[in-house]
Amino acid sequence: MTFHVRPIAASDLTSVNTIGEEEQWVLTVAHSGAVLLSGDVRSPDFAYLCTEGDTVLGWVYGAYRPPELGYIAVDRIIVAPQHRNRGVARALTAHVVAAFPDKEVLMAAWDRGLAPFYTALGFHEDEDGNMTNRP
Repeated sequence: MTFHVRPIAASDLTSVNTIGEEEQWVLTVAHSGAVLLSGDVRSPDFAYLCTEGDTVLGWVYGAYRPPELGYIAVDRIIVAPQHRNRGVARALTAHVVAAFPDKEVLMAAWDRGLAPFYTALGFHEDEDGNMTNRP
């Protein structure tokens, strides 16, 4: 079976939050209908989930950064423990990069232990300590 990445809908929140609660990250729906990270005061920029058949494997979220900054940032990538090391985070990251081809993509919240993973995807650490896909 192959992975499918698509925007998160309100109807996905129960499945998505089952994964996120373990990491203490929960998504909710704003009055506007947009999916956002609970407690985040910024507007969402993107929220995608990765599925295999009917199973939610993981999700990625990024909050709004002003366009004049020239980048988007991944704030969270959450993968269900039983689906880790299968390419889920890779599929989510590739989807974000493809969805924003003219923007620099920063991994705003990343674990230093994952530097080899991001490096393998073409990212490197910038002077501010973020992983970026631009030179």
